[in-house]
Amino acid sequence: MWHKLKAEGKRLVLDLDDDYFHIDPSNTHARQVWDIDMLGRLVANMQVADLVTCCTEPLAAVLRNYAPDVRVIPNGLPAQYLGHPRDYEAEGRPLFVGWAGTSSTVAELPEAVRALNRIAEYPRPGGGVQVRIVGITPEHAMSLGLRGRRVGALGWVERLEHYLHAVGEFDVWCAPYRDVAFNRAKFATKFLESSILGIPLIASDIEPYRRVIRHGETGFLVKREHEWGKYLKLLADDPGLRQQIGMAARGEASGSIMQALHVQWEAALTGSLEAAA
Repeated sequence: MWHKLKAEGKRLVLDLDDDYFHIDPSNTHARQVWDIDMLGRLVANMQVADLVTCCTEPLAAVLRNYAPDVRVIPNGLPAQYLGHPRDYEAEGRPLFVGWAGTSSTVAELPEAVRALNRIAEYPRPGGGVQVRIVGITPEHAMSLGLRGRRVGALGWVERLEHYLHAVGEFDVWCAPYRDVAFNRAKFATKFLESSILGIPLIASDIEPYRRVIRHGETGFLVKREHEWGKYLKLLADDPGLRQQIGMAARGEASGSIMQALHVQWEAALTGSLEAAA
């Protein structure tokens, strides 16, 4: 179909969000899908495309090995999600510490499992701490070592607005990632989501998050495993710090709304260099 559209004179823009050439061995399903034949077809389609777009410069560096014209357009979220004020005090209810992902990103979660189990038992005055897992089943969460009466898993959430509502209840967001090639090419999606919602983020100190988080100002970067617990406890104990970090991150999120990116997409879809300028 792609080659047929090209023969009909259509302008073809191929958008890629992940580095399918460096899928981690832990993701066995993806490795089976993206075999040599599938990657060969992807390369053929990239070479036929008028333009290839992606969301990060490290990913673009990989794709430029296969396509002559690759442009980076960052991911964004609708502007209306900037408009909801948050309650950083969390008085009279548990403090919600969250993780969100999918069955394909769940291999990252064990990096923080020990700290999440511990913070779930933290005797915080006024309601304790509740760990919320979004994107995988309770059974899957338990198989990874997450357990206890104050750890809950919601499962997969299909619609964007429902997903953002679920994660919008987090008071603190954890984004653990292994330092592997596939992750280094990813967009810092969890910072995009948490910053637009004003939620302080604790993320692994790897390429995409190191690029966007100012440690101690707009979030926290974890270099060693014990630091997950350190920063979780720090934020659990201090609503003022949660507000300071969350609002500082939110202040930078206005540049990541979809409405701010429309000019770049107009240029990509129309082939207009004037629109890009």
